Amino acid sequence: MSGTEALAVDGLAKRFGGLSVLRSVSLTVPRDTVFGIAGPNGAGKTTLLNIISGLLPADGGSIRLYGDACHHLPAQALARLGVSRTFQNIRLLRGLTVVEQVLAGTYRRRRVGGLRGSAGTPRARAELRDLREQALETLESVGLRDAADRLAETLSYGDQRRLEIARALVSRPRLLLLDEPTAGMNAADWTGIGELVTGLRESGTTIVVVEHNMRLIQAICDRVAVLASGEVIACDEPGVCLRRPEVRKAYFGK
Repeated sequence: MSGTEALAVDGLAKRFGGLSVLRSVSLTVPRDTVFGIAGPNGAGKTTLLNIISGLLPADGGSIRLYGDACHHLPAQALARLGVSRTFQNIRLLRGLTVVEQVLAGTYRRRRVGGLRGSAGTPRARAELRDLREQALETLESVGLRDAADRLAETLSYGDQRRLEIARALVSRPRLLLLDEPTAGMNAADWTGIGELVTGLRESGTTIVVVEHNMRLIQAICDRVAVLASGEVIACDEPGVCLRRPEVRKAYFGK
């Protein structure tokens, strides 16, 4: 792995019972880029993301994060190394405000105190003030600063997606994994998410995005790996991948 790569996956395999979900998947993600993972339903995209983020163990192969082996590490350890992610299904904590949802993403950096300052020591209060300010700055970056004190469940669907990204961002990850961040969105909303992701890349965050929306992939990704039946069938710039016959066959059957 060279010094320009944030993530290197080599020969990754995963089986569920007798079903082989991933077959010798290999890819490299350069630093400070947006890397797409695309493919039809059942291709193994989310399984791959779950293994990279430590939620599932691999049955074979290796993963290196900024040059260091990490395929044996659980999600909590990877979070401490700077890996953060979102999920296909929005996972908001009911009853919390928007800023409190983002504060929940600071758990690995908190030493004392709770989301609402339940610990009364001066140190705890000072820490909570600092973390709240960081949470507000993160909300500003995704366009939700003015909604900070609203209950999260009152946000629109598109803004709830933005909030999920903010909660992943507040930990200041080196590698951000987004699992279908525009699922269920209309064109205006997914265009806004695309602009947000592009801005994150420009600020120095490396991003891996699983996405069905090929228009979005073309708009924001520097490179894309296309999976089909658990295998990488193409890996190149989005426009190049989409012209390859094996990719067109996987998506359109021709």
